[in-house]
Amino acid sequence: VGYGVEDSGLILNLVYNPAGAFLPPSQEALQKEYKTELMKLFGIQFNQLFAITNMPISRYLDYLLQTGNYEKYMEKLTAAFNPAAAKSVMCRNTLSIGWDGFIYDCDFNQMLDLKVDCNSKHIADFNAENLNQRSIVINQHCYGCTAGAGSSCGGVVAD
Repeated sequence: VGYGVEDSGLILNLVYNPAGAFLPPSQEALQKEYKTELMKLFGIQFNQLFAITNMPISRYLDYLLQTGNYEKYMEKLTAAFNPAAAKSVMCRNTLSIGWDGFIYDCDFNQMLDLKVDCNSKHIADFNAENLNQRSIVINQHCYGCTAGAGSSCGGVVAD
């Protein structure tokens, strides 16, 4: 069909989430390995691989608690804090708007119903100046975006 073939215009990107209580390896190294193995074993090509860190919320938080891995995972995230990643996280330049019009700093805050910390909490009250001057609402899950090379919908955010 042509998906993932260079210059075909048919983009095929893969997303890698670790299957356990650990951080993803290097996105660049994973992409190289997956491109080699998928081509060799199945003749599959793809454009990019995005490595995403699991956030300690919702079902993954339940998994961490049920398996006794929560504290260890949080220690990994905090020990791997990267100031360069913190400067490039999506909540610094992107908003998430709920179906009901409420505004959130990110998708994860939306899942947790943590609305933006300013007077413009709803799209009906949108005020760019208020939003630009707000403090970003943070919680334990934010360490997931700032650990190691960072994490976003597009994979890593820092080297």
